[in-house]
Amino acid sequence: MELERVLTKLKFDESVNGYALITSDGHPFLSFSLPDEVLPQIKGTLRIHGSDLKLVNIMTGKGIVILARIDPRWVLAVLFDPDFQLGGALSRTKAVVDLLAQVSLPPPPISIAEEEDVNLPSEEESIGEIQSTMSDISQETVMESAPSLEPVEPVTTEITEEPPQEPVEVKHWCIVHRGENYKDSVTLESELNVSIKRLFANVGIDILLVVDEKMTVYNLAEHLARPVEKIIEIVKWCVSRKILWVECPKEKEPSQKEIIELPLFEGKIDKVKKKHRPVLELCDGKRTLQEIATELGIPYFEALQMIIPYRGKSVRFIRTDKVSRF
Repeated sequence: MELERVLTKLKFDESVNGYALITSDGHPFLSFSLPDEVLPQIKGTLRIHGSDLKLVNIMTGKGIVILARIDPRWVLAVLFDPDFQLGGALSRTKAVVDLLAQVSLPPPPISIAEEEDVNLPSEEESIGEIQSTMSDISQETVMESAPSLEPVEPVTTEITEEPPQEPVEVKHWCIVHRGENYKDSVTLESELNVSIKRLFANVGIDILLVVDEKMTVYNLAEHLARPVEKIIEIVKWCVSRKILWVECPKEKEPSQKEIIELPLFEGKIDKVKKKHRPVLELCDGKRTLQEIATELGIPYFEALQMIIPYRGKSVRFIRTDKVSRF
């Protein structure tokens, strides 16, 4: 079973306002509309319960958060609407966790501290090395002549980042693979890891976590509910630093067509809720829901919530080939 298919159950649930996969030490990944305000409470609960956590509810100002243990490495956090009943929230979260137990989840990023602990020398070795070094210095110390009074120009050393590779052409049908610097990029607080977070926030890390060397750039965009253009930008950056590499067939075979869905609203706009109208007015059968969300400057998840009540009634989806639209 695929991770994307399981998470769709939460994405299309009207009672769910957000969710995320979270590491056991509280780092959120693959997050969808989970407010930053609830993260401190989630981290605090994880610290208290630790590995004993199985199914816990947290009352927050944004609604009920259910934390459920998937495996020793991952926890699922689901934010439900404040008016939703606790019993229903617990049962729905448990149902998704049971499905996630059948999914092969990616390993969490490695903590740089953990890597360093493996290679740290023992205390005796460190003391011996210091004593040996001090002995060598004392034996080599000699009297030096008085320094010259002639002015010496200061030398400025400029530290620059290693220049990236030549830019690579990345298209939406390119298959994304892990590069030689992949492990370093998912090591917490490494130089590459810090750079990715600074430039692309958690989206960059989310891409690295779901790369399975089978998905295309377009698949990644659909999987993470992000614009294809944004994914291409991040993948290009990663390719230039040897974090990822891409395999781009020159021409796609007819059998490799990627099908997308375009929402079409066929009802009367004055009969729908006012807050839903901006999204429904753009559901013309020519744009994807992600493109509509981007045009309105709202999260994909929010746009999705606005059309769900009308799906199968006044909103239908037109299936078409992705390439034929360009």
